[in-house]
Parts: sequence; structure tokens; C-alpha cells
Amino acid sequence: MSLPRGYPLTWSVGRRIVADILHFGNGIPRVTVERTFRLPEVAAARRVAEPRPGWYPVLLKSFALAAMAVPELRRSLSTFPTVRLHQHACNVAALTAERQLPDGPAVLIFHIRCPEILPLPELQARFEQARSAPIQSMGDYRRLLRINRLPLPLRRLVWWIGLRISARWREKYFGTFGATSVVSAGGSIITPIAPLPVIWTFGPVDDHGTVVVRLTFDHRVLDGVAAARGLVEAERALVGPILAELRSLARPLRTAV
Repeated sequence: MSLPRGYPLTWSVGRRIVADILHFGNGIPRVTVERTFRLPEVAAARRVAEPRPGWYPVLLKSFALAAMAVPELRRSLSTFPTVRLHQHACNVAALTAERQLPDGPAVLIFHIRCPEILPLPELQARFEQARSAPIQSMGDYRRLLRINRLPLPLRRLVWWIGLRISARWREKYFGTFGATSVVSAGGSIITPIAPLPVIWTFGPVDDHGTVVVRLTFDHRVLDGVAAARGLVEAERALVGPILAELRSLARPLRTAV
């Protein structure tokens, strides 16, 4: 009995983007720390907020506030012409969204600058725009797809220049930290790979607000103590200023006539 035959697939835009990310992310000496957040008050305040933000924007803001409190989380490494560290003054979050392209699905990257100072409704709107707005209306997507159309040597050169030479270019075009999650698809990412010094991930959030948050970092840039401090600061931000902001969004009680 002969086996059924498969068929060839095209090397799609989405696969090329992931291949470039992995090419520059592989080889980074990465370490991961994790902490379980228990946030019953945050979960309760989020349920009655209007508009109600998703957990992703809520946690993203806590990551950004933590990075402002722990400066090591805003550092990056350049390796050409010499090895040197750079301290960024603010955060630029690099985030992912799965979008449908003509040749198949692709994980595209968009950026949010200074998420630590943006209101939660605006962060939620940025996420919704990244997931549903026309792709050509997003500057980050247009740039990524334009680079993706280059031949492989030129494409890799563009990535290399942006990541290795100038900290300002890295901040503007690649971000100071990454955040990613596949919770909406029913899973958790354990070992994220990206050419960034810090990557935040999180698992499912239960009804009581319990969630495991992971911070994967480049050990050349910071140490585990600073990373652990970052997790503590993120939780502190959630039960402090973010909880207060969620409560300020609470739906007003209806009064009987």
C-alpha cells in the first residue's frame, strides 16, 4: 500500500520574518525568571471597568512601569565596532500580532512608545488597531514588509545594522523590550527567542487574577537579581497605580428612578 503524498508549500512572508528573528535571536545567552502574580482586586476592578481593557494591555503597562523602576531593564547591548551598553531613557515595547497576508498568516511586529504613561483605554485601542486595522495603515507593518521583500543578504544586513551598531536605531526600529503571549490561542510560551535584551511573557489568567509571568533576559546585559526585582515591581505596579486606574474606569452605578 502506497502512502498518500503531500505537497510543497511556499516559503511565505510570515516564515521569512520568523527566520530573521530567530537568526538574530539565536546565540544570545538567555536566562528566564518567573513569578506567580495573585491579583484578585485587579481582576475585580477590570471586570467592572468601562471600557474594559484586556489583560495584555494591563500587564504590558505593568512591565513598562517595572522597567522605569529598574533601569537595568532598559539597557541594550551594541557589538560593533566595540561592545558597549546603552541606557535607554524610556520604553519602546515590541509586540506581536498575527495577521493574514496573501500567502498565509504572519506574525507581525508593532511598537508602542512609552506605554508606561499611556492610559489603559489607549493601550487597548492600540492593540485592537494592530489586530484589525488595514495592514498598509500601520507604519511598523509597512516597514517590516518592505524589508522582507529585500534579497536575503540585504535583508540580514538591514537587521544587523539596526541591532548591532546604533542604540538609537535599535530603540526606534526594534524596541527596548519585547512582550508576547499565545494565551488567546490556549497556550503559554516558555522559551521566547528574539534579538532583544528583555522579553516578557505570561500564561493564562484565571478568574481570581492568578497568572504566571516570565521575564527572559540577556545575561550579558543584566543579572537575575535585577530581573527578579523587575517582576516584583511589575506586581507592585498592578496592585498600585494600575489598580487605581482601573477603579477610576468603573461603570457608574445606576440609580433607581
